[in-house]
Amino acid sequence: MSDLKQFSPRLAEILRDAYRTVSYLPTGQRRKLYNQWRVTMGTIAPVDSFYVAFFRDDEYLVLPYIFDTPSEQPPGHQTYGPDRLAAWIKKNAKPYLYSMDDGRLLHRGHSFGDEERLSRDAIAVPLLEASFDGPAVIGLASMQSYQPRVYSEEIAGAFQWLAESVVRALAREREDVAHETRLLGGGDATAGPMSVVDVVEAFGHRLEELRRDIIRMTGNNLSDPEAVLGGLSGLRDLCERTQSEMNELLMRPSVEARLLLDKLTAREQEVAFLMADGLTNEEVADDLGISVATVKTHVTRVLDKFGVRQRAAVVARLRPYG
Repeated sequence: MSDLKQFSPRLAEILRDAYRTVSYLPTGQRRKLYNQWRVTMGTIAPVDSFYVAFFRDDEYLVLPYIFDTPSEQPPGHQTYGPDRLAAWIKKNAKPYLYSMDDGRLLHRGHSFGDEERLSRDAIAVPLLEASFDGPAVIGLASMQSYQPRVYSEEIAGAFQWLAESVVRALAREREDVAHETRLLGGGDATAGPMSVVDVVEAFGHRLEELRRDIIRMTGNNLSDPEAVLGGLSGLRDLCERTQSEMNELLMRPSVEARLLLDKLTAREQEVAFLMADGLTNEEVADDLGISVATVKTHVTRVLDKFGVRQRAAVVARLRPYG
């Protein structure tokens, strides 16, 4: 991560505190992770709209977190075109500031916040993941304001610094899940390929949980205001959790990824997933107990069967983020 010395003492302290908070969040608290990011930026500059998005395949964005003043909005997804902000971020892998083109690129795309008012200032930063081929853009985040000229280059730098912190937190979560899976000797069902049946089944389980909670609540004494409020609060939390979980299903490897994996041998699949975890050839060799030369042969075959030229493309197909 970049050095905090580049920021003013006050800003550096804010970022340091935010990093500590993010680092100690429990695994799986992604909504709180993104919300903490927004709240921190809100202490630095005005934030009327804020979103976090991840690339899914070559034309979709999955948005697990959207904030439009005055509250959070349901997660969502959308397509993006080659002349939109998302495509620019993905291609250039650097922050976009409203002042670069007076917002022309920003206003080509989807509107956030009050659709009758255009944002007068904005920053969008790439979410970068380390890979063998160098940093790979896995998503983006944007903060916007109805007030003009409120975001400086220093604020953009702080936004990017926190983006690095968030990506690190997500990577640690993935590593923790993978480590636990290896210790228990089982598969990680949540990381498997997704089909329509998977989505329907997962959504059905959540609806059944919601139905049981409603029955339990209505069976209690509804004349007790505190009990009613407590029950409603629980239902709200369950709905929010369900929204996030259903949205994250879209960020799992798709059935298309399974079709690609079916082209690989068992050993090539192992190599492909270790590549997706960011391991170098030497680290893959050490993990599998084979020579580096053999790993290079497997990597070449994986790239060929996937029809790509870079390892980052394998990562994009096997490890979409959420």
